[in-house]
Amino acid sequence: GQMAVANVVMNRVKSRHYPGSICGVVFQGQERRHKCQFSFACDGKTDRPIKNKHWRQAERIAEQVMKGRKRIRALSNTLHYHADYVRPHWSRKMDRIKKIGRHIFFHDKSLKEKG
Repeated sequence: GQMAVANVVMNRVKSRHYPGSICGVVFQGQERRHKCQFSFACDGKTDRPIKNKHWRQAERIAEQVMKGRKRIRALSNTLHYHADYVRPHWSRKMDRIKKIGRHIFFHDKSLKEKG
């Protein structure tokens, strides 16, 4: 699941429809409480990581994805996802690609990507 989310972040960095940096993508909309791209960025809770095995795993996954070592082919054009316990309005307009863990991944065919 973390690898899949990291793939979405990198796909967004490459897309002309999103900011061109990892931080720009992850923190896009952070000024709108509970309406940002990634909920941790605007939920009002502390973002200070706890140095434990989960944080170390996230760091390893991020490093692998950033270096291009870990890509999920089925998600190569995927820019959207949500947890399976919510039903955002936008998901009805997109093609469901895959469910991984508790997250469902989508592709929006209406977006033209940079070349």
